[in-house]
Amino acid sequence: MSGEYYQTLGVSNTATKEEIASAYRRLARKYHPDLNQGNPKEAKEKFQKIQEAYDTVGNDEKRKVYDQFGVSPEQMGNGGGQGPFQWSFGGGGGPFRKGNFRPENLDDILSMFGGGGFGGASTEDFINAGRYSSKGRDLEESITIPFVLAITGGKTEIHLRRPEGGEETVSIKIPAGIEDGKKIRLPGLGTRGHNGGKNGHLFLTVRVEDHPYYARQGNRLYVNLPITLKEAVFGTKVDVPTPKGSVSLSIPPNSTTGTKLRVKNHGISGGDLFAELSVMLPRDWTEEDKKLLEKIGTEPEKLRSGLHWN
Repeated sequence: MSGEYYQTLGVSNTATKEEIASAYRRLARKYHPDLNQGNPKEAKEKFQKIQEAYDTVGNDEKRKVYDQFGVSPEQMGNGGGQGPFQWSFGGGGGPFRKGNFRPENLDDILSMFGGGGFGGASTEDFINAGRYSSKGRDLEESITIPFVLAITGGKTEIHLRRPEGGEETVSIKIPAGIEDGKKIRLPGLGTRGHNGGKNGHLFLTVRVEDHPYYARQGNRLYVNLPITLKEAVFGTKVDVPTPKGSVSLSIPPNSTTGTKLRVKNHGISGGDLFAELSVMLPRDWTEEDKKLLEKIGTEPEKLRSGLHWN
């Protein structure tokens, strides 16, 4: 009957979608077989009825068909005389007994129920209900891309294993400046729709690989720039690669590790680039180098004179 699904969920046929969803969640928790080990068979049967009811009246399109015809679209699409529309043309009594009446088309059949069919439904409504279409499911996957590709953007390929079987190679566009954890929607790459329904979508979660020298913070780009001891003492110019091309960066004399130098508008989407200096000591000190080093520099006691606990 047309109200059976509503009764199963314990709501009225005028219940809102939110009320139906709330009732379903409550009943699903109560009758889920995993939570009813004492009587799993009865719980499973009850749970299946609850699920069947929600699958129909919890879906706007299916609910419309159910409210109009008293059955779900799936039941209307079954063959072999299943569902409420069972016709008998041979023998017996009633308007369909042999020689009494032979309906020429579906309109004739529907007209016998008064006013053009069930609840005023047209032949087209009846046929379309029996051929109910549904959208395919959305899918989610993840993809890991190089740091540079995330900053500059570009094309890459992904290899998908289709739910229906087989594999597919798809070329996708990575937008410039995409951040780790963001999603890209690929229309139509979910599961196939049913009976002419649209395909679902594929949502790709983007993971960005680390870079040995560069990092980002919002639209700011940071680079760890190694320089020699000589370059730190005397100053120099260093070519630094950026998304906009290489720039010549002036290193001031007497620079130390941790010094940050800014290059405007060479970060991400108009942001700035910050070069953090890292002074690298030589590994091949000669005895002459060591003697020279002993003659220069600050005394350790003076260097750490301000270091105290309180």
